[in-house]
Amino acid sequence: MTDKLSNILSSWEKGRNVLLYGPPATGKTRLISELFQVLGTPPESTKGIILDPDDAVTPFSRPQQDLPIPQPVKVVWTTFHQSYGYEDFVLGLIPEMTESGTKLKPLAGVFLDAALELSDPTSEYNSVVIFIDEINRGNAARIFGEFMTFLDFDYREDGRVSLPLPLRQVKYIGGQSETIYRVEGQEVQIPSGFKFPKHIYIVATMNSVDRAAVPIDSALARRFDRIEMRPNLSVLADQWGLKESSIPIPDDDNWEDLNPFETAYLLLDHLNIAIAADLGPEFELGHGLLTQLATSQTSENDIWQDLAKAWDEVIYPQLEDRYSGRPEQLIELLRVDNPPLTGSYAWTLRTALNSSIPARTLTPVRLSELNTEEIKRSFRWLIRS
Repeated sequence: MTDKLSNILSSWEKGRNVLLYGPPATGKTRLISELFQVLGTPPESTKGIILDPDDAVTPFSRPQQDLPIPQPVKVVWTTFHQSYGYEDFVLGLIPEMTESGTKLKPLAGVFLDAALELSDPTSEYNSVVIFIDEINRGNAARIFGEFMTFLDFDYREDGRVSLPLPLRQVKYIGGQSETIYRVEGQEVQIPSGFKFPKHIYIVATMNSVDRAAVPIDSALARRFDRIEMRPNLSVLADQWGLKESSIPIPDDDNWEDLNPFETAYLLLDHLNIAIAADLGPEFELGHGLLTQLATSQTSENDIWQDLAKAWDEVIYPQLEDRYSGRPEQLIELLRVDNPPLTGSYAWTLRTALNSSIPARTLTPVRLSELNTEEIKRSFRWLIRS
């Protein structure tokens, strides 16, 4: 995570916005949470020493790490969705009842409000960071509109080609706009020729698996540095105290001896290799789906049950979604046609009551309702090489 935080800060320093891209459960939300904390309280620098002669216990300390954006930082959070529009993010016109009738008053959206914040001489903030969750859930090109231009720092204040802010929905009289209402209720006027402030930064997340999402416009995409968030087995190994080089490769001799954490580690690896080969790496399963397995469980059987519950509640539903309309590939992935020679196996084909011939469809099963021995055998067999 530390490397990716550094990558985000480096992109901002170069005048670039950031897009965190990857499957669910790969740590995008966690990374944003860590970034949020860093912006509020910068971590200690790895360089420099501060001497406090009045502190006899710890006279030496590290200074705070310098952030590449001006402090203090105002942080704004928003989530794109299918009904989110230009009026929410840039500028909307809302009806207002007056004595003379109804009129439309301009209301700043998230992006314009950030610009107005930094142009306010009484503001305590010197930069604004906007977090956009699920940027591909809305029609981002329509949401940004002509303000997509100002994602490029070159067109902002002090940029190479600084452009005036286009607010065609707002009336200007004598070089000043009509009153614009901000998110927190303040009333402001913008002078004609107003330039978009430099120190507004965006970090957005994008789910690579969501088929219902709107594809990111290429003109929008090139204004972001993409940081790919991949499934990371090392995160699980660290959490579970596994030494990755010592995890056995399951074969005929040892597959029945794997503990639940080794099995879970190999299970995610097995599924993701198959998914990447069939559908592409953007459809892999995130390691966060298995972080619920607790090392503090007193019983190994409890951990096996937790793994079965994770399978029922989050892993298998995602497999069903990825292999929708491709039942044979899912049957092959689960090794249904090649079960263990002895003992029961969780995944089987359905058979009609009036026939002994199995259909090419899976029997519904909840692994968490099976006995522990069947859970062990099924998972271990599934990952056996």
